[in-house]
Amino acid sequence: MPLHFSKTQLKNGLRIITAPKHDTNAVAVLILVKVGSRYETEKQAGLSHFLEHMFFKGTKKRPTYLHVSKELDGLGANFNAFTSEEYTGFYVQTSGDHFDQALDVLADMLLNGTIPEAEVIKERGVITEELNMYLDMPQSHVADLAKRTLFGQNPLGRPIIGYRETIATTTREHLINYKQSFYQPPAMLVAVAGAGKPEHWRGMVEDHFGRLNASSRPGYERFKASQPARNVIVENKKTDQAHFVLSLPSLKRSDPRRFTLRVLNNALGGMMSSRLFTEIREKRGLAYYVGSGSDEFEETGAFFIRAGVPTAKIKEAITVACDELNKIKKTKLQAEELSRAKENIKGRTYLELEDSFAVANFLAEQELFLDTIEQPEAMIAKVEAVTDHDIIELARELVAPELLRLAIVGPYSDETKFKKLLV
Repeated sequence: MPLHFSKTQLKNGLRIITAPKHDTNAVAVLILVKVGSRYETEKQAGLSHFLEHMFFKGTKKRPTYLHVSKELDGLGANFNAFTSEEYTGFYVQTSGDHFDQALDVLADMLLNGTIPEAEVIKERGVITEELNMYLDMPQSHVADLAKRTLFGQNPLGRPIIGYRETIATTTREHLINYKQSFYQPPAMLVAVAGAGKPEHWRGMVEDHFGRLNASSRPGYERFKASQPARNVIVENKKTDQAHFVLSLPSLKRSDPRRFTLRVLNNALGGMMSSRLFTEIREKRGLAYYVGSGSDEFEETGAFFIRAGVPTAKIKEAITVACDELNKIKKTKLQAEELSRAKENIKGRTYLELEDSFAVANFLAEQELFLDTIEQPEAMIAKVEAVTDHDIIELARELVAPELLRLAIVGPYSDETKFKKLLV
């Protein structure tokens, strides 16, 4: 069954998407802003994420974090925020009869946040501890190293959270200026999905955001494939398990072949019956977690294989991963394997869209970056149209020894021995 939704654009450029669902009593309000870590300069690294935290610290109407959190907790709401390379999101999911209050809190946070100086100072410590947590989690840290192998000094190669130095020097003035520069209505989108009346939702959103004025905003440094990057990064760390990410440059967000990539990824490492899971975990017992995935950006992308393996077996695991990459560009998927990969995507898509927040996010991301929205059925049709020839053709384009990148966290110091495995 297709999703029923409508789109509206306010005079100031802010977009509104409404998607009523009659089989739920919940509603989700999601606000996406087209700004993330790739919009930052080197000295600003982590500013998008820092600002995301600060929106929860209080407004004139709700002076402290506790005023905000107690009110939302009192609604029985799920609420949070997130920062990526290209966008920042804020959401509240609650019962449909609490929509007005949920939107009022979200809008108040974004429009009227006071960003108190004392809270900025305190939050430096909080975010530094968040960074320490990620650095102490090799599975997380190796993903940031992998970005650096692919994107080098481009902002896409930096950790979203920033660095100790930039976190420690962030000021209230930095945050206010950054908000004023980037939180412009044409770069903002409000999506509402679930129980309620769309005309009421639109009216309330316009009441809150319609008075925002638009002005020009900075762009970002686009990635050029010619930019130098190290093809292997090894971080020597005493660990009981070695973690690696094998990655390749991949497709941009709008590339029509992204549906082929999704099927390829599912067959290779996106399911528990995938090739990587079977070869590395089930046959050899080398890993608890192993899989593949992709990140898509406006002008480029990344495809990756990741695993945590015994420190003495890392070369074997990387060799198997490279072998599987090479196989998928040389031999056709079996008919049953191809069908299973497609049906898995279909099933997961429909299961996810049972949730009101997932519907809001599904619609909002497409509109924000592609300026159009495809129905789930249209996407599934494109997945089902993928052939084994399409997969081999794409794999041959993406998989080449000179394009392979490798990031490792584990008790090793010699990068040379790992470079030899990238064939």
